[in-house]
Amino acid sequence: MADVKDQLSGEGFSQEEVDTILQRAAELQTQIDLPGSHLQRGELEAGAEAAGIDRAFIDQAIREMKTQRETEALKKAQRTRLIKLAVGVGIAVLAIWIISANYILNSRLAFAEEKQAQLENVLQRRYDLIPNLINVAKASAAHEMDLTTSVGDLYQKLGRAGDFAERQTIEQELEVSVKKLMSALQADPEASSTALFIRLSDEMAGAENRIAVERKRYNEAAAYYNRAARGLFVGSMGRLFGYPGEMPYFQTSQEAMKAPTF
Repeated sequence: MADVKDQLSGEGFSQEEVDTILQRAAELQTQIDLPGSHLQRGELEAGAEAAGIDRAFIDQAIREMKTQRETEALKKAQRTRLIKLAVGVGIAVLAIWIISANYILNSRLAFAEEKQAQLENVLQRRYDLIPNLINVAKASAAHEMDLTTSVGDLYQKLGRAGDFAERQTIEQELEVSVKKLMSALQADPEASSTALFIRLSDEMAGAENRIAVERKRYNEAAAYYNRAARGLFVGSMGRLFGYPGEMPYFQTSQEAMKAPTF
């Protein structure tokens, strides 16, 4: 039996597989020699060691072992293919997710920034008119010292402002102060009848109307971006790649929302 074991080991079977083959061969031979008998595992192992086993049964046990090997190898290969497929699908889904999130956020952010730039252009137009307004106010007989000083201070403060959020806070105050000063000047017959004030009034009213339009467009674009940025999948990718969590809305006070009458 030792020779058989050595021979099987030489054929590339492990010690455990050799024992399994001999046990199976002994079982097959027992079934032929003693039909209907059912030996216990210990008896089969003892038979494999002590009794001679016909080579035909060993060969059959070897074939069964090889078939089992092939079956297990096939199952392993199938599992490997499934794992690779799952990993490939996962990578593809992740790639699509990243590309889609980047496209959505980038396009919406670009759209919001475009509207922000347009809003800042019309705000700049009003800003450029402030010095003329201050000069008209100073020349007026009904000089509104407090309002003129407030507009002047806000004008200077706005020129030193940093980011968009800081500027819009000052813009809200400036808008209210400008409207009050324009209304006060319009109530003065002498000041309101000058060519400079009439031209300034038209230019300021036009600027205020354009600001209202561009503010609405910007806020709509900001809301469009913010909806995507708050989304579970798109938003998480946005935070990962450094997109802003939200675009600030350009708010205005209830008083400033009233249509200009100057």
